[in-house]
Amino acid sequence: MKKYLFILLVGLFTACQTMVNHNETIEVIDQFDNLQARFDAEPEQLWVVNFWATSCAPCIKEMPLFQQLEEDNKEVKILLVSLDKAKELHNRVYPFVQKHGITSEVIILGDQNYSYWTEKIDVSWYGALPATIIFKGNQRAFRFGEYESYEELEADVERIDF
Repeated sequence: MKKYLFILLVGLFTACQTMVNHNETIEVIDQFDNLQARFDAEPEQLWVVNFWATSCAPCIKEMPLFQQLEEDNKEVKILLVSLDKAKELHNRVYPFVQKHGITSEVIILGDQNYSYWTEKIDVSWYGALPATIIFKGNQRAFRFGEYESYEELEADVERIDF
């Protein structure tokens, strides 16, 4: 009996490890350079980084597309960077993430020096939302504005992931 209980517990533990909830704790990053260091640490990783806010209607509309991409392509790391203020974490961001069942990793970027870091994302970007950068190493695709369809998002990912 103990042997079967042990096997059951190991099975449950293993199953729980594969169901990661990135958003039990949403990290607040104060400086863009700290976020950039995270990307630099994994240069061979294919990243899809979406900049959004809970008050942005087009951001909310396209959010399910990133969820679908995460489910369809486990090789892609999706990071949803909220530009909501850090003080709104508990009253806006957490409730939004829970209400919409978002499982992609969410962080809040609190760096208010937009002119410094938006230019690092893409020189054409002035900070309006939504915006998405897809990159791997030196390959980059930037999109300002909402993805209208999953096929558009997938096409941009495939341009980088060749």
